[in-house]
Amino acid sequence: MNSVETIVNYFDHTLPIYRKYWYRNSESYALHYGFWEKDTQNFSESLVNTNKFLADKLNIKASDTILDAGCGVGGSTIWLAKTFQAKVIGITISEKQVEEAKKLAKANHVEHLVDFQVQNYLNTNFLDESFDVVWAIESVCYAEQKQDFLQEAFRLLKHGGRLGIADGFQGRDFQHTDEVEMMNVFNEGLAIPNIAKISDFKDYLNDIGFKNVELWDKTQAVLHSARRIYLLCSFIYPLRRILKIFKPHSRTLAILEKNNCAGIVQYKLVKSGLGAYAVFSGEKP
Repeated sequence: MNSVETIVNYFDHTLPIYRKYWYRNSESYALHYGFWEKDTQNFSESLVNTNKFLADKLNIKASDTILDAGCGVGGSTIWLAKTFQAKVIGITISEKQVEEAKKLAKANHVEHLVDFQVQNYLNTNFLDESFDVVWAIESVCYAEQKQDFLQEAFRLLKHGGRLGIADGFQGRDFQHTDEVEMMNVFNEGLAIPNIAKISDFKDYLNDIGFKNVELWDKTQAVLHSARRIYLLCSFIYPLRRILKIFKPHSRTLAILEKNNCAGIVQYKLVKSGLGAYAVFSGEKP
């Protein structure tokens, strides 16, 4: 079980790394995997593709009030506001991420459309039926019990409201102990408590009461992003090991070393079929 503090520490210590190596040259400010479709020209475009895919499936429009649950540095929040002129609230448990998100919102001239708050998406202070859309990209994986997130999302949605989730999942059962170890390395390196199986997650949505539940397997679309992470982490990992010799008690280096290991094994998980990427949508009756 990962505490909120453990997850916040991970977010805060890795923020400079994501800023430098992932969203530095992208207007998406994304912390997520990019979707490489047939006509995708570059990495920056792939990151925006993920937003576009989910927005299309949820039929986002200007009149929507949207909750970006687990907003990171506000990438999707800002993109939704700029693209659709929709009102969006982004929440995260990291104060540093909120600070970064507010700066980025101001730089993109959408501060009048967005709001960023430090809140836990499992237990928010919003009133029932406050949102037309609950949006979550690669954040639900941080919930110990995925049903707890889905239950809160269901409460927050208006009748007819839409839930959209894009995230990593377990695609099949473990076949040997090496696969269990790889998944453990991945989870520990990203401070994730566990990864849900796709089939189980679909059941959770139905059991809680969501209707018109749909699923899109986007594993192949993220394969290029997964390889990019693998190559980057494989290059950086030896340097991290050398730095750790000189600073053996550095908390930051310890977190980053585990993160590097996760970046290496995530590609192996996806290639083996154990790791999968899926997009879910559902409606509140």
